[in-house]
Amino acid sequence: MLLSAYRENPEELEQIMTLPRLTGLEYYWFGKSQSIVSVYSHHRHMELDPAVADVVLTIKNDAKSCYTGPQSLRRLAERLDNEAADATFMEALSVLDDGKHVEASRRVEAMRCLSSRFLATADELQTAKERPVM
Repeated sequence: MLLSAYRENPEELEQIMTLPRLTGLEYYWFGKSQSIVSVYSHHRHMELDPAVADVVLTIKNDAKSCYTGPQSLRRLAERLDNEAADATFMEALSVLDDGKHVEASRRVEAMRCLSSRFLATADELQTAKERPVM
C-alpha cells in the first residue's frame, strides 16, 4: 500500500530511501521518542509537554556525553519530521473515522513537537561546545 502511494510521486520515495541510517544511540533515542508518540496518540487526556520534556532531558544528557551529540539530535529530528510527513500523507490517502483521525493527528503533533525540541536542543549543545573555556 505504501509503495503504491509513492508511485504517483517517486521523488518522495527516493528522498526517503536516501535518508542516513541512524546510529545505535540515535536508534535508541528514536525508540524512546516513538514510545511517547504512541502513548500520546492513544491517551487523549495526556499532556504532551511534560512527557516531551522528560524524554528530551534524558536524551540531552546522553547527547552531552557524545562528540556528535548535536549532529545526532539533528538526524533524529529529521527522521521524526519525515515520519510526521509520511503519517500526514498516509492519513490524507485513507478514510479514517473520527477516532482514528484524532489518533493520527495526535501522532503527527507529538512527532513534530519532539522534532522541534530536538533541533532546539542540538543548537543549545552546539553553542555550548563552541563557547570558549575560561
